[in-house]
Amino acid sequence: MSTVEVFSIVGSLIVLTMVTQLIRRRRLREEYAILWFISSVFLIVLSLRRDFLEQAAALLGIAYPPSLLLLGGLILGFLLSMHFSIALTRLSEQNKILAQELALLRLDLKLNGVPLPESDGSAVLEGQS
Repeated sequence: MSTVEVFSIVGSLIVLTMVTQLIRRRRLREEYAILWFISSVFLIVLSLRRDFLEQAAALLGIAYPPSLLLLGGLILGFLLSMHFSIALTRLSEQNKILAQELALLRLDLKLNGVPLPESDGSAVLEGQS
């Protein structure tokens, strides 16, 4: 086993351990962790069986097999970026709707004569830190 294979296996195992710890500490949701687990297992398999990468590259007509890894990384990065853009758009829309509903509730309370404390939103921000 070459030094490169050892380093790639150790690196993949470190990623697996980090993902497990992040899930355990509730810093990473399971739906995102699956992708990291699959990536780590995929890299371990490629580290143990380099011929898989060479066969896949030959099948796709790629002359230099490590280029296939770069292509896969670029495609994965694109898909992740698209996924997070969609999630961010959804959250922005939900935030806008929530702010509108809050404004309507405040207006309703104000029209019914219920005194409301003046708030500039700083109390919400202070609670997040």
